[in-house]
Amino acid sequence: MRRLLLFQIVLLLNSLTSSAQIVSSSWDNCSKYLGNISRDLSSSNITTTPANWLSYWNQVTPSNAGKWGFVEGQRDVMRWDGLDKAYSLAKDNGLKFKQHTLIWGNQQPNWMDDLSAEEQLEEIEEWVSQFCARYPDTDQIDVVNEARTNKPDGGEKNDGSTRANYIDALGGLGDTGVDWVIKAFEIARKYCPNADLILNDYGILNNPGNRNEHIALANILNNRGLIDGIGVQGHSFTIENMTVQQMEFALDQLGETNLPIYISELDIDAEGQNPENTQLLRYQKLFPVMWEHPDVAGITLWGYVKNNMWRETAYLVHGEEIGAEERSALQWIRSYVNKTNSGCDNTGPILSLEFQDFTFSLYPNPVRSGSVIKFSDEEVIDYISLKTIKGEVINSYDINSKEGMIRVNLDRGVYLVQVKNDKGRKYYRKLVVN
Repeated sequence: MRRLLLFQIVLLLNSLTSSAQIVSSSWDNCSKYLGNISRDLSSSNITTTPANWLSYWNQVTPSNAGKWGFVEGQRDVMRWDGLDKAYSLAKDNGLKFKQHTLIWGNQQPNWMDDLSAEEQLEEIEEWVSQFCARYPDTDQIDVVNEARTNKPDGGEKNDGSTRANYIDALGGLGDTGVDWVIKAFEIARKYCPNADLILNDYGILNNPGNRNEHIALANILNNRGLIDGIGVQGHSFTIENMTVQQMEFALDQLGETNLPIYISELDIDAEGQNPENTQLLRYQKLFPVMWEHPDVAGITLWGYVKNNMWRETAYLVHGEEIGAEERSALQWIRSYVNKTNSGCDNTGPILSLEFQDFTFSLYPNPVRSGSVIKFSDEEVIDYISLKTIKGEVINSYDINSKEGMIRVNLDRGVYLVQVKNDKGRKYYRKLVVN
């Protein structure tokens, strides 16, 4: 009887896990990931992983546990326990691991302040080299976080304390104005040559000025072969009031760097008279734009469990146990991501939502390979590009007309049609080839 009961419990747990799951092992070759922090946001830096974590996410990022100030709060006394757990969570389950972060003026060891520039540089190299040696299969690294506003320049933080002061040890502003960032990426490339190096910052999606500055810095690094991705934080207070069009325009601009875009630190607040619905509607409006954009390679949420969030109202599940009650937004995310399938199944609907109501039309769609598709728009079309679901260009056509025809010679599958009109607007449609 006891064995039977145990067997029934195991079956129940398995069913709960599979029914809640957003990502699955069948997504091994997916073009995108949907990740989260391993759980270390509390004041006591709890590093245990919620029991239901693997039910939802397929990429791991440490939070406080990955920051230098936490790891080496006392000089030469390294606290790796949180990072060890986050790294093991990823590698034991075949998931991507992203380090957050190596250089961030806001949360760095206080003991660095009294050292000479030469000693500071030695300590920076020691920190990076030790991290890279301990975690050799790190997939991604936020090398510098918030380079615009939280430089390690000894400036004052919002709480009245001061930032780290080792900017001169990395070369200061120099001739480029960002020599210190370049040096940080050079060090990361030296010791972690196999990791994708990312520049991460906030206020990028919603602020054109910040975005231009972020892009300019990314281009400087890219011209030197030092960067592999561009990170943009997605905290609620920066994106919740954005329109679909504004979000897509921002992503299009970032994509012009020819670097993959990583949405980091995503959280959406639940507030107002009907907080559940507010959160749901915000996710339904903005998440598809990010997820379905061909230049976005992954999205990482910044927590999801109630009472373990930086943004207190942004939680998505009421507990950390398997089968814990999900908020409406999480139920929708799970359904939506499984439906769109992240480009993992070439026979499935990749862009299942026509998330923007443009007047451009394709007919027929689906279409047989070798057949002609007709297109039309109310505005003049500059060009049309046919792309794979990963955003790789197959063919491009100069149009300069409101309508026309294209012969489609493509293998069976789902493709992206990118359209640019004469007013500079870009938008996408899916094309299914039978």
